[in-house]
Amino acid sequence: MDRPPTMIKAIVIGLGFVIVGLTMLLVYGIMDKAGSAGSPTSTAGSSEDFADVAVALPAGARVVSLTVEDNALSLLVEQTDGTQAIMTVDRATGEVLGTLELLPRAE
Repeated sequence: MDRPPTMIKAIVIGLGFVIVGLTMLLVYGIMDKAGSAGSPTSTAGSSEDFADVAVALPAGARVVSLTVEDNALSLLVEQTDGTQAIMTVDRATGEVLGTLELLPRAE
């Protein structure tokens, strides 16, 4: 099944345009993501994301460390008995979304 050389040339040129177009789309997407990451509306510490609320920790527990992930705070909490837990808290409402207890491994 032989195709005329003009047909093959047209296919190659068409595929070249597709490759260039997709490359431009990829570069635009990367630049758009990089540009929005530094904008003030997307920063993790914007004051409109926080509310003055209290988070109830277990009695005698203390926060060892804290990380911010989108709209949630993850608190590493040390209990009075020495065990640790990770509490995930909604930073706008102070609601505890979940607690992950870190238990010693039984060997």
